[in-house]
Amino acid sequence: MILPRSERTALKRSIDALDVDKAGFAWSVAAGSAGLSSAVGLSAVSAWLITRASQMPPVLQLSVATTAVRALGVSKAVLRYINRLSSHRVALYGMSHLRTHVYETLANSSTDSVSALSRGDLLDRTGRDVDAVGDVVVKAIQPAFVAIVVSLVSCVIVGALSPLIGLILAACLICSGVVGPMLAAKGARIAEEAQVEDLAEVSAHALTMLDSPSELRVSGYLGRMEDALAATESRIFRHRDAAARPQAAAKALQTICMGISVAAAILIGVLQFAGGTLAATELAVCVLTPLAAYEAIEQLPEGAIQLVHSAKAASRIMELLDSATPEGADPVTPSALTESFVLTEPATPARPATPSAPAAATPTTAAPATRAGLLARDARIGWPGYPPVGGPFDFTFERGKTVAIVGRSGVGKSTLLYTLAGMLHPVSGSVTLDGRTIAALSRADVSRTLSLTAEDAHIFQTTVLENLRAARPDVTEREAVTYLVQVGLGTWLSELPDGVHTMLGEEGATISGGERRRLLLARALASPAEFLLLDEPGEHLDGETADRLIRDLLLAGKREGRGRTVILATHRLSSLDVADEVILLERTDTGTRIRDHGTHAELLARDEAYAWSAGQELL
Repeated sequence: MILPRSERTALKRSIDALDVDKAGFAWSVAAGSAGLSSAVGLSAVSAWLITRASQMPPVLQLSVATTAVRALGVSKAVLRYINRLSSHRVALYGMSHLRTHVYETLANSSTDSVSALSRGDLLDRTGRDVDAVGDVVVKAIQPAFVAIVVSLVSCVIVGALSPLIGLILAACLICSGVVGPMLAAKGARIAEEAQVEDLAEVSAHALTMLDSPSELRVSGYLGRMEDALAATESRIFRHRDAAARPQAAAKALQTICMGISVAAAILIGVLQFAGGTLAATELAVCVLTPLAAYEAIEQLPEGAIQLVHSAKAASRIMELLDSATPEGADPVTPSALTESFVLTEPATPARPATPSAPAAATPTTAAPATRAGLLARDARIGWPGYPPVGGPFDFTFERGKTVAIVGRSGVGKSTLLYTLAGMLHPVSGSVTLDGRTIAALSRADVSRTLSLTAEDAHIFQTTVLENLRAARPDVTEREAVTYLVQVGLGTWLSELPDGVHTMLGEEGATISGGERRRLLLARALASPAEFLLLDEPGEHLDGETADRLIRDLLLAGKREGRGRTVILATHRLSSLDVADEVILLERTDTGTRIRDHGTHAELLARDEAYAWSAGQELL
């Protein structure tokens, strides 16, 4: 077989996920078969017409053949166009269905299902690999059906005139249509397997170099990445050469088979003509028809190579989808969330010795039963397959409260937020939302109550209004203006040429960092969620802008009058006086734990290290 069993299974599952329009596919096969059959008929009728015209019969005897030539010539082009239109429509709609299925599966999964992949590899699996699975319909499956139909038509036409020539033609078509593609696929398999991984590696390197060129240059990694990219590209070229050789062999086999069938038709046809069993016009048809018949076969070697490529792509897609379930999850590492090269964090300045820490207590008091809120009980946070990062933690976040989670970079603030949001499952213990375990809820159910805005949340290349509607589709223009004013973007909005209908650049390139952060906050406010989890909203902003933004974040829920809970992870301390509670995390030899908690004023009064850090404005 061309494909091993595991890849055949993955490809079948992917094709099933394409949800191919069977009626549309049948129509494309019919149009393609009719188009190529018109080409075969055109060759047969033309051969008969030329031979019969040489015998100088009455002109009226040639009129039907002349009209048929014109009709077949026109129908060949029209039917091919219909075939291209219908087959690509089926494939494109199938790609859309598969891509939607992938997105929905990943959206309803935990973060650890994709965190082991670099962004470039993830982009490849949801982009290039999905396209490859769709291409198998147009480049492999449909041409195979068309080739079978056209080969049968050709053999019937020739066999009706000379059974022996028809049998030889059938044997040559089978050899060229079966052995040739298998030869091409067998030789291309190793090259295609490696090429899929190489292209993903190129995407990962390219994205890293585009996103962080300055950081890579300063750290000295830019040259290494350029060398790695060049080496990967060289491997791709070698693999392409390796794939081209068996494909050339398949093409050569096709030419040989076509030559054998034509030569046999000439030799056998001449003998039968001499014996009086084959007319001159029939001899011409038997000789010229095979030339057109091989037009359908010549696409099959490329289809076989596409089948190999699509099967590998399908395996990668199914691996990604299977990992989105707890049973199929693979061990991942927190460092996989970053790109291939990570810059070392600058050393923090010396600080006074830390006083003995009080025992970790449960932040906040228990919420009323009717307002259970977000709870963590004996929860240890971490990444699957690795020791816990910290815990056990006991939290009760009541509705309407504003909480700041602070600690040095790397202490596990983001991991804690991801766990509270259900994007990571706790290593042990539980996280519940209104009395129900988050792990048991669907992503849609969680999103209706809880919203997580990550540090690198996406700004879409569309209008300001549509960016807010990403959180809630029915946001009105008036509501959008209200949310933007609440986060301090009123002046900015008044200066936009088209107000909330102003187009934003890709990745928010046309707005400043502070405006981008505030726009993300406005999107969070636009969501129906009652719990807003915000990760490092002041990162990469100047101190004054970051403090204003954090203060607005902590006050935003109260200003709305909806009693929203805001849980904010930050390392800036100077604006936390408006928070209802501050939870201070620290890293110990046994992992991250709660060092202290209380209001900002209480921590300033009893924690010398916290007071010193607040004077420096950050931990």
